Amino acid sequence: MSQNYDELPDEIWDLILTQLTDHHHHEPLSLVNKHLLSLTNHNRHKLTVTNPTYTIHTTLTPLLNRFNNLKSLNLTQLTHNNLVTALTEITNSLIVNTLTSLDISDHDYVPIDLLMRLGGKCRLRVLKCGNVARLGDEDLRGIAKAFPDLEEVDLSCGKFKFAVREYGFYEVMITDEGVECLASGLRDLVRVNLSKNSLLTDKSMYFLSEKCVRLEEVVVVDCTLITMRGVRFVLDNSRNVRVMGMSVVLGLRGNESLFVDGGRSGRFLSELSFKDSDFSDEFLDGIVEARLPLKSVSFVDCNKYSINGLLRLLHVYRLIKVLDLSRNYSLSDDSVIVLSECLSDLVKVRFNFCKLTSTALFALVKNCLSLEHVELSHTCLGKEEGAVMDVLKRPNSSIKYMNLSANSDMSDELLVQITSVCPKLKVLHVSSCSRITGSIGEILNNCREIRNLSIQNCGGVKNLGLRMEALKLEKLYMGRSGVNNDGLRELAVRCNEIVKIDISGCQYVTTDAVIYMVKNCEKLREVNLMGCSNLNVYIVNWMVHTRPSLRKVIPPSYGVTTESQRLDMLHHGCQVSDLEKSFYCGNK
Repeated sequence: MSQNYDELPDEIWDLILTQLTDHHHHEPLSLVNKHLLSLTNHNRHKLTVTNPTYTIHTTLTPLLNRFNNLKSLNLTQLTHNNLVTALTEITNSLIVNTLTSLDISDHDYVPIDLLMRLGGKCRLRVLKCGNVARLGDEDLRGIAKAFPDLEEVDLSCGKFKFAVREYGFYEVMITDEGVECLASGLRDLVRVNLSKNSLLTDKSMYFLSEKCVRLEEVVVVDCTLITMRGVRFVLDNSRNVRVMGMSVVLGLRGNESLFVDGGRSGRFLSELSFKDSDFSDEFLDGIVEARLPLKSVSFVDCNKYSINGLLRLLHVYRLIKVLDLSRNYSLSDDSVIVLSECLSDLVKVRFNFCKLTSTALFALVKNCLSLEHVELSHTCLGKEEGAVMDVLKRPNSSIKYMNLSANSDMSDELLVQITSVCPKLKVLHVSSCSRITGSIGEILNNCREIRNLSIQNCGGVKNLGLRMEALKLEKLYMGRSGVNNDGLRELAVRCNEIVKIDISGCQYVTTDAVIYMVKNCEKLREVNLMGCSNLNVYIVNWMVHTRPSLRKVIPPSYGVTTESQRLDMLHHGCQVSDLEKSFYCGNK
């Protein structure tokens, strides 16, 4: 008996479409029929706008009319002129009635006049202005006035530029005065990130705590003038705070506690993060005595406390799910073995830049059966004295993500042994592991679920050594590896699901092998060829016109295509750019 799926209620289709989490790897569902076009248009709540939108259409209005239920817009990738145009069009569109989140990070300055106009028509809950070069107190005053209903704001600053006055240059930076204006205007503020604003002092913490009664998350990493007094004030007076992130906190000495009153301060604190801060065992003991509902602990580059103090803390907080002790140079294999035995609920762990060997890694795999995410990059894997420990009898099927990059002593044998006890791996990073050569094929055979593999800067890897079976690889980063033509052809035959591939700087790859790959990989969407010196200058043009699925190509060198050619390829749906930002395969 035939079934007419068009008769399904829209509510059922909504449930089906929301389960297709990897839809961005495939052609749009809206191409199937008009019914799905209508449903996907209505169900799209987030949109990232890029410069090619304006290059092709000169306007954002058709997209705003098409996706009439948008709640979140990301405008970080636009040039400033296009940002101004986009904000103007958004203000005059119907989506102002549904828009709740706006990201305008990474720009030189905030067009505050346009935000004021936008604020008169919509009720934003989230505004992200991170890494804005010229962000000052006047901007914060304008933001508070334009969007009084904001619950989350990101004002972290990773760069500073100078504005020009009549008498010279001056820095535009946020001060306590600006934070006071912000806090006074945003009474419903829940989450705020003020990291890397180096002029802020404890006064900013006082203003936020006193005026924002719903405050739950405060992040002030690299705010060097904020002292422990300000942090304590927030934890004591903002009783709903759940997340506190800080670094280089001044005024922390002796046996001082994080809390004014250990019985009531920070009683809801579930995430605690310190970076580049010095504190003692007595300080940790104060956290132990507070009996907090901690689920996440991060002590990055903090080395004054002892391992015994740390173990006392973790022994009490056994329900921790996230632990980051990166750059702890006292952490040893033995201490990791002990802590792994008491952290059975651990889900994510980061021990990057620690002096740990495979003994510590195998202890985590054996004892932390809920573990999903493991990072041990820049450690001492492979430097063990004597033989590698025996393979564990029981594999850990929970581990999905593993970053073991920059372990120059890790051998093929050790990597195979590690991955053999993690059969459900989906992401594996082993970039800059110079001793890795011929083990990749065996690893992919052991871990059939791997979707994302990074072997960048592995000069010893000439090919993947694949067997006859097809693999599920979707993203492969092989930049500056030793991969050659045979390796690329082998990949094209065995990995038909490849969506994104980076072969930048692969000097042994020629045009014939790239053509073979493009012809065989029918789902290919992004390719990075930067620095591949043995490719024909016409290869990019051929790729775009041969493989319709392509959406982005980074050419061997930017000079191989003209501006008119890049525009023509953009009209074919593929952006040709020398920017490698989207190919970054870090720890996210």
